[in-house]
Amino acid sequence: MPIHPVPALDRSSLDRSSLDRSAAERPGASLLPAHVDRSGHGGRWADDPDAVRALLVHCGPERLLRGDPARLDPAVLGRFGRGQFHAPDRFLPLLGRTFTHLTPWVRVLHVHAERPRPVSRHTAAWVRPLGAADEAHLDHFTRRSTTLGRPVGRSVGRSVGSHWIAETWGSHRALAAGGYAWGAFLGPYLASLACGYLVGREHLDLAVATDPAFRRLDLALACVHAATAAAHARGLTPTWSAPSGNHASRALAEAAGFRPVRRELVHWAGPPRTG
Repeated sequence: MPIHPVPALDRSSLDRSSLDRSAAERPGASLLPAHVDRSGHGGRWADDPDAVRALLVHCGPERLLRGDPARLDPAVLGRFGRGQFHAPDRFLPLLGRTFTHLTPWVRVLHVHAERPRPVSRHTAAWVRPLGAADEAHLDHFTRRSTTLGRPVGRSVGRSVGSHWIAETWGSHRALAAGGYAWGAFLGPYLASLACGYLVGREHLDLAVATDPAFRRLDLALACVHAATAAAHARGLTPTWSAPSGNHASRALAEAAGFRPVRRELVHWAGPPRTG
């Protein structure tokens, strides 16, 4: 069954018998549709734009599948290439037919719920919001991170390109200009940043990265403080996603006042089968 681009989710066109009944946003991949609207990056594809029974939302490496897997053709789904899929178990046979490799991993979802560990005023003073003019700082940050210690993304098997933290925005410039990124600057260097990796209607899922040369200075924590305060000011609940085995990320989340609320299984898929 071919799939078609759909510019927005028209609730009147959704077939509730085949799509998941819960449309409420909660921490995790359910932020993807709203983030696509906000960032202008990624898109939505459906089996029938007038009566949606299967839906794919994609942005950067993230893929959200909902509805009836029988309505999706593996040859078409394979065009979306490598990525991490958030999907009910009923989609696993389809993913197995579409991709040569399917790697499951568990991530832990956190919500900002407690007072964070404070940072010094001196450290907090190094943090400011990023703007469009900071694109070059992000370029340099990526080169340094790749040289000194390859940046580790949320996904398994990600390819090298722009920094992983910008993948759901489409470019360094889009991330910097989006209004959801805060960085710690030491002289001319962007040393650490925290940003909205996915920004939904009600939640903001944070991502954090630090130049390896500037770790253990509380810079990441200071950036997260600024990002969470700004999210709350906008009426958004800050959330945090981390692989269950990434103890450093989970420790930073705890220091910043995040607490785990649930675990979910994600599948990294790719490359697509041929022939």
